[in-house]
Amino acid sequence: MNKLYILLLSAGLGVAVAQESVPASWTERDKLTGDWGGARTDLAESGVSVFAYYDAIYGAAVSGGLSTGNDFTGQVYAGVDLDFEKLLGWDNTIMKISMVNRHGRSVSSDVGGIFDPMTIYGGPDGQETILFQIWMEKRFNENWSLKFGRDGQDGDFANDDLYRYSLSTSINGPIRAMMLDRIQIVSFPLGVWHARLKYNANEEHQFQVGAYQVNDHIWDMIPGTDFGIDDDDGVTYMFQYDWTPQIMDRPARLYVGLAESFYNTTTFEGEGADNIYRVYGHFDFEVIENLTLFTFGAYTDQDELAQMPLQISGGANWKGLFAGREDDHTMLFVTYGGLSDKWGESQGKDVDAEIVYELGHRVQLTPATYIQPSVQYIQDPGGTGDVDDAVVVGAWVGAAF
Repeated sequence: MNKLYILLLSAGLGVAVAQESVPASWTERDKLTGDWGGARTDLAESGVSVFAYYDAIYGAAVSGGLSTGNDFTGQVYAGVDLDFEKLLGWDNTIMKISMVNRHGRSVSSDVGGIFDPMTIYGGPDGQETILFQIWMEKRFNENWSLKFGRDGQDGDFANDDLYRYSLSTSINGPIRAMMLDRIQIVSFPLGVWHARLKYNANEEHQFQVGAYQVNDHIWDMIPGTDFGIDDDDGVTYMFQYDWTPQIMDRPARLYVGLAESFYNTTTFEGEGADNIYRVYGHFDFEVIENLTLFTFGAYTDQDELAQMPLQISGGANWKGLFAGREDDHTMLFVTYGGLSDKWGESQGKDVDAEIVYELGHRVQLTPATYIQPSVQYIQDPGGTGDVDDAVVVGAWVGAAF
C-alpha cells in the first residue's frame, strides 16, 4: 500500500482517536475524523477548511475482452480551501490547493477497450503523487467572478455531478472523447495554467469563458510541478452557457458549450494542423421526485484529428429508490463512442464504435462513507469487432476524512 496513503489515513484516524469527547458518533459524522475537538470548526471560521477523501475501486473482468483478471486502484485527494476574506480581509476571494495520490492498477488491459472501467486509474504515468490544484477566485459582485491558476477544465466546464457516480471513464471523465483529441482538454487530477471568467445573469442563466494551457506533451507535466509555459504551448478556449430552470416545478439543467484548441499538432495522416474544435451539450430533468434522467453529447467533424468524433451518453439516477434508504442512489449509464475511420486507418484497423452499459447502486453507509457495487457490459471493446463483448463487475468505496 502506498506510503503516502498510509500516512494520511493514519494521521486522520489518529486525530479521531485522540478526541475523548465528540458531539456525534462516527456513524453520524460527515467526516470520519469528526471536528477534531472543535479545532476543525475553529479553523473553518478563521478561513481554513481542510479536506481529505479516499476512494478505491475493485474491478474484475469476468468474461469476454482480451482476458479475465482483477485489480485494485485507489486515490487520496486532499488539500485546503482558504477564505481570504476571513484570513486577510480580501472581499469575496478564495483559494484552493490540493494534491492527489493514485496507486494500483486497472483491468482496462484485460478488457481492451477505449474507455477504462475503473475511473480513478490514471494510467502508468498517472499512478503517483500529483500536485493538482492551485487557484484563486475573486467574485466582484453578484454577477461576475474571475478564477486563475492551475486546474483542469472539468472544474468548471462540461461536467455534472450526475456523471460522478459512474465507475467508467465513458462518462465520469468528463467528455472522454475530447481527452482523446490530441489532448484538447485535461481533467482531474492534472492541472494546467488557466483563467476563467464567469457571469451569472440571474439564478437561471450563467455564461463562462476560459483559456487553458495545452501542448502535445501535456501528460509529461505530471506530477504537476512543471509550472513553465513553453514556446510551443497553445491555448484551449472554452465557452459554456448554463440554464437551470424549473420545468413543471421540477429542477432541470441545460448546458451547451464549445471548446477549441490552437497549437501545432498533426493529423492521423501526419499532416500539420493548428486547431481542433468540438461542440457539446447536456440536459437533465427530474421527471418524478428524486428520479433524474440526463443525456450528453459531444461532436466534431474533424475526424482526421479526433479519435472519437461523436460521443453520446445518457442515464438515470434515482435517489432513495428503496424504502428506508433515502440517501442511496441507483444509477444506469449508457455511452456510445463513435470512432474515427481515419484514426482506425492510422492503426491499421477497421473501427466502428464502442458502447458501455453500466448499472450500479451506491449504498450510503454513513454520511462519510459509501460502497457502490457495479456491473458494466462493454460492447465491441476497441470498436474493431475483433474483441468479444466484456463484462466487468466491481465495487467503489469512498470515505471523507
